[in-house]
Amino acid sequence: MGRAPGPGHAAVDGASVPRLGQVLVAGRIHGGSGLPAGTTRRHPTWGLTFVAAGTGRYRDASHDEPMGPGTLVLVHPGHPHWYGADRGGWDELFVVFDGPVFELARRRGALSPERPLVHGLPVTRWSHRLARFVEGGRPATVEGRDGEAVALLSTLLEAIEYAVTPRRPRPADEMGWLDHSLVRLGSDLGETLDLRAVAAEVGMAYETWRRRFRAETGVSPYALRAARRLEAATELLAHTGLGVRDIAAATGFSDERHLIRRFRERTGATPSAFRDGGG
Repeated sequence: MGRAPGPGHAAVDGASVPRLGQVLVAGRIHGGSGLPAGTTRRHPTWGLTFVAAGTGRYRDASHDEPMGPGTLVLVHPGHPHWYGADRGGWDELFVVFDGPVFELARRRGALSPERPLVHGLPVTRWSHRLARFVEGGRPATVEGRDGEAVALLSTLLEAIEYAVTPRRPRPADEMGWLDHSLVRLGSDLGETLDLRAVAAEVGMAYETWRRRFRAETGVSPYALRAARRLEAATELLAHTGLGVRDIAAATGFSDERHLIRRFRERTGATPSAFRDGGG
């Protein structure tokens, strides 16, 4: 047997390759409860939970704080903690990750167990920011996993900066353009959507809207709508008996082959294999 890969390395095709980090698993939970009441947990890896709806509480040796929509919990490896939802549960996005890039950020003080919570993140836009790590499969290459880890670290640092940076009050119409855009991009997925018309609806020139949308969400309007279509197709595959051709038509793919190709790119499996394997 060969020597096991050391810290910060991955065994790929029989070789030990340097690695910055990787997302291990990510997902959504609706009506979740968090950790069992009365327990204390030490995770061996990093993790985050973003509360999209509902309320709860976080506790560790130095903190006892409420959680609500827009709260992000950052779990450090080995740090004893507990968090849980109030009665009725909460909706969350979670990401489990690890790697030297996050340890470096901790050593330099950019991430600290003394600051485990970020409050006040706008729910809609940060749910979409984090959804990029939840949807689809993990990258197949070391370079792809490195890139995803760096993108996640950047997103975490942006969330921390957003929460601590004073912001001028914005008029309601200015604050509402992004929510309107997100709703339009995620609706009527089986229909053709004129992106320039959406920009006009929120009173912006197309290039201005596209640039501001990408700055706020981390993806282009086109990419977000494509991700919503793939997410909807995945839900239909998992929870209905519709055929792949009908699912493609219902979610806006040009044909069955288009859906199969995009689904395989994101998950590494065909829609049929995904359904046969139970997701």
